[in-house]
Amino acid sequence: ASGLSSGGDNRFDGDYFKARWSETGVIEADCLLCHLPEYNFKKRNEQLAKLNFKWAATEGAGFGHVIGAVASNQTPQVAYDSSRFDPDGNVLVHIAPEPRNETCLNCHAKPNWKKRGASFSARTDVHIAAGLRCVDCHAAGSRAADPRIRGREFHQFGKGDCPSGWVRNDLDDTVRSCEECHLKGWNNAPRASHAWLPPLHMEKLSCQACHIPNRTVKSALVQASDVFNPAPYITPPGKRIWTFYDQEMGFWNHYGELESFTTRDQPTDITRPTLFTYKGKIYPGNSVHSMWVGYEEQGKPGLNQLFMKDFFTMWKQHRDSGGTNYPQLAAIKDDNGDGTLEVNRPEEIDALLAATKEYLTKTGFPLEGRRLVWVCDDRAWYSSKESKLLPKLQHEATPYASVFKFSHDVAPARAALGAGGCTDCHASNSKFFDRAVLLAAFSPEDGKPRWTPNYTMLGYPKWAVRLGAFREATLKPVIYALLALLVGLLIIIGLREMAVRHQVATPQIVSTLAWLALAGLVVGGIIVARTPDLAEYMAARRFTLDAAHFWVGIGILLIGLALALQGPVKGAAAGAPAGLGKVLWVLLIFTGACGGLVLLKPGFLAALTRLAYTGFDLGLALLALASVITMLWRLGMGAGKRRDTIERQNAAA
Repeated sequence: ASGLSSGGDNRFDGDYFKARWSETGVIEADCLLCHLPEYNFKKRNEQLAKLNFKWAATEGAGFGHVIGAVASNQTPQVAYDSSRFDPDGNVLVHIAPEPRNETCLNCHAKPNWKKRGASFSARTDVHIAAGLRCVDCHAAGSRAADPRIRGREFHQFGKGDCPSGWVRNDLDDTVRSCEECHLKGWNNAPRASHAWLPPLHMEKLSCQACHIPNRTVKSALVQASDVFNPAPYITPPGKRIWTFYDQEMGFWNHYGELESFTTRDQPTDITRPTLFTYKGKIYPGNSVHSMWVGYEEQGKPGLNQLFMKDFFTMWKQHRDSGGTNYPQLAAIKDDNGDGTLEVNRPEEIDALLAATKEYLTKTGFPLEGRRLVWVCDDRAWYSSKESKLLPKLQHEATPYASVFKFSHDVAPARAALGAGGCTDCHASNSKFFDRAVLLAAFSPEDGKPRWTPNYTMLGYPKWAVRLGAFREATLKPVIYALLALLVGLLIIIGLREMAVRHQVATPQIVSTLAWLALAGLVVGGIIVARTPDLAEYMAARRFTLDAAHFWVGIGILLIGLALALQGPVKGAAAGAPAGLGKVLWVLLIFTGACGGLVLLKPGFLAALTRLAYTGFDLGLALLALASVITMLWRLGMGAGKRRDTIERQNAAA
């Protein structure tokens, strides 16, 4: 470059300080990186390591072999492969207009393993199993799904919207959406129907929240950058300043695994994602926790992290000297017994900050106007006795670590949350609300993790979650049982009336048989209820019942209304007794009002509307119970009325 000295200070310009651009050349955009399926990334990277920036694309594309290395003060020469050119010297290239999945994964597979536990395989993703390509959703140019990037002249492709992604935020959500495929049927995609779900679910839940119920591969939940990681196979050595823990807070030698095998050999480690609210909807993801040493600069916002090279050097000198250098670090112990150091006790915080200050002072790091801090999630510690809370968003564990949404490795529909009915989420020890999420990685007492139910991160109070669990796990089964009993009673009373009317047997015998039938129905119901598989075989799956809950409710309301409207009829079985009739009317009005709130969802009554879901089911249960009592009363009294009527008719004759 003009006016610049290769390897010189170059006026301490950050882009040119010590740079050797005049020798290395620069790394330019390489179209073939994506559009040549046979592109050799390994050879390209080898050239970059040799500082042969200008020649890396030639080697990667296979056009020739590069001899020499700028890093060794040599001038690279290219021996071209003549088989890659025609007689006129034109290069022969296999161009793929739409990059293959393998091309995308050359860059995205490794980082998304650590960040999201993504596998991108037919084993874990229903879309890849169906043969979809990355570019089907992340479409570009004239095939793009979003008008912001649709056009031949635009070389942009659809992107999602990750809370931690700060690249081209103006193009967030230009990726093809789930709705475009599964509601509108793009490219013959199977259309989904969620008509059975109350509308509130579709307003608050992302598709991923239900359709990514777990991860097959682990991801890094904690990234600690405050101790030395002695695990094997970590290269380059500077990476030893990062220590990772998985979703169950087990130590994870991630960099060692990357050196030992490829992303195609990811071990199975099934966990459930953390659920958090982002832009008004609930998503599954990984909210990363972090620990690190940095400094606060007087008069400036935010915190700065130390150069990791300095931090690594401090720990290495301590270890290499047998603890003589920076002896304060010897106070940091493995308190939880997992084989790795962690900073958690007050004396460890003070020791780490003291050692860091000593190292920075020795190396001439300017500390004037700067104050060292140890950052642990959302708190910055100046010492073990002085700290401050760092403001963060609800979905974050800390403002200084990433939050990754999950969008890949989607499960089949029958494996989604809700496929087994409402109790997949609304039950005690729920997979949705009660999944344990990390509260603190290393407690001050014993260095062990502390957990909290997921509903706390979602901002739901415990009573609301337990109320929902009571509604789905207790109230609804009661409703279904009472409805079955109610239908059975209607059939028994109907058959009894027919038998008496046609004088199949005496009223006493018919009445006895009716009560025996009812007893058999109850005993059979108890047996079936204690054998869930038998209940599904004989009646319906819980999912089917929940999906038809609206019509179940309508049925109970109509039966209750019919009984409430009936009064004693001369010469016939009586309707509801006066007291029960009033109860039926009260329950009909209450249940109808709750149902109206659920359907209309008035914004100014949002809190009441949430309670109305449980109110509606409670009303149905009580209405069904009152209806059963009414029918039992009719079963007991009706035969006597019919018998008296027949006797009077015989006497008159």
